[in-house]
Amino acid sequence: MIVFYVLLPVQPILLSIVFLKPKFFLNYWGTISKLLIYIEALKEGPLDHYFKDVAGLDNEVPAHIEGSCIKCGNCCLNKRCVFLEQTSDTEFQCGIYTSPLRKFSNCNSFPLNAQDIARYECPSYFVSTSPLSSRSSNESVHTLNWVQPSGYTSKINLNENTAVSDS
Repeated sequence: MIVFYVLLPVQPILLSIVFLKPKFFLNYWGTISKLLIYIEALKEGPLDHYFKDVAGLDNEVPAHIEGSCIKCGNCCLNKRCVFLEQTSDTEFQCGIYTSPLRKFSNCNSFPLNAQDIARYECPSYFVSTSPLSSRSSNESVHTLNWVQPSGYTSKINLNENTAVSDS
């Protein structure tokens, strides 16, 4: 966390260069203000989650997470992420969603487990307790495989009517 504070004065410049978004530099003081909020939010556990769960040190991933993103912004550090952009009164989007660097972040893994869903009070994702065999024969199931940095592969089953989100 000390590194975040030490680099704070140059972070708007670095963010503008790395993500090719001049707005971080052009709105320097606004970015600094958002970064301070972001750093405080990171202190609440997302970094621990990243190194423990996402980086593969703890592979307690449930077999079935269902739902779809409704763009509420809760998973973005409860709407405190410096990259989160509001698109309407009730919807948000990731400002760096298309960046290849985002794939290496905690954001790319949401929701990884029930604790993620509870932590951010996600209104649309849930851990399914029903086994796959209890589904009706006419209900299609799609399987999404994602590989965590450690090489651990988990399967998450999504209903046909759900959209896959990288939120």
